[in-house]
Amino acid sequence: MSHLVWRLHRTQVYFAAGALAALAVLLVVTGTAMSHDYQRFLADCAATQSCGDGQGQLYSGDGAIFDIVNLTMVVPLLFGLFWGAPLVAKEIEDGTHNLVWTQGVTRVHWMRTNVTWVLLAAAAWGSAMAGLVSWWRTPENALGSRFDAFDVQGVVPVAYSLFAVALGIAVGSMFSRVLPAIATTLGAFVAVRVAVGVYLRPHLLAPLTTLGSLAGSRAPSGSWVISSGLVGPGGQMLGHSLFAGQIPAACQTGGIGQKGLLLPCLVAHGYHQVVTYQPASRFWAFQGMEAAIFLVLAAALTAVAFRRVLTRDA
Repeated sequence: MSHLVWRLHRTQVYFAAGALAALAVLLVVTGTAMSHDYQRFLADCAATQSCGDGQGQLYSGDGAIFDIVNLTMVVPLLFGLFWGAPLVAKEIEDGTHNLVWTQGVTRVHWMRTNVTWVLLAAAAWGSAMAGLVSWWRTPENALGSRFDAFDVQGVVPVAYSLFAVALGIAVGSMFSRVLPAIATTLGAFVAVRVAVGVYLRPHLLAPLTTLGSLAGSRAPSGSWVISSGLVGPGGQMLGHSLFAGQIPAACQTGGIGQKGLLLPCLVAHGYHQVVTYQPASRFWAFQGMEAAIFLVLAAALTAVAFRRVLTRDA
């Protein structure tokens, strides 16, 4: 059975292996150069005692390669669309399930073998891709925040890959045609990823807040800034900017409303800036929690797919 799975899917494996090899060459070449630039920057920084903006100095012209790296976040979705969704749906659409599931190979054995190999392939490719990107981003992570590229490094790309494939298999087991299965997998994957990334992730752990001056209140280095805004003398939140009616009268008269004089006046009247953030030390905790969420979803979807196939009429 495993040999049959290989013969049916070897073209997909060859294509995925070629794409991964091309990505690996690109990241190794550019990552090595970036690492050398970073080490030289550290040496110059230590010698002159003036580090400045490391990201701006080192990577100002590397927008294209950063875009390519960020696009790797869609790779798990491709696994779901082209590995997961057709796995069962194509058998049903072509009618071959009437032969496969009524011969010596039982449905349980067919599902167990196919699903196991597809999930293992997704995990292997996801791990390799995440490892490459994590290594490539080492200098950038040191200068900025790991949270800036949360979705493409660490362990979550592996969980996303398994979730996407399990979702595709589950959706494919509910349809009799491949294209509707692919379209539904696409919509469901994007919806879940957006819901978790935008609405759930910032609250997996209670965020911290810092209150400081209007001139330079910041979260600690490497933090994920969730929100920032102005706070009035009475503790009321005022958003990112002040309307004319929110500025004290004393700060609006005699030309004091000009930018250079406004901030000192507001500070004197008790205005502050508040920043809500997740500290850099929580990166791996967030990675583990989000990966666990998607692994649980993947397990549940795999169970749904098994149930659908085993209870379906041949």
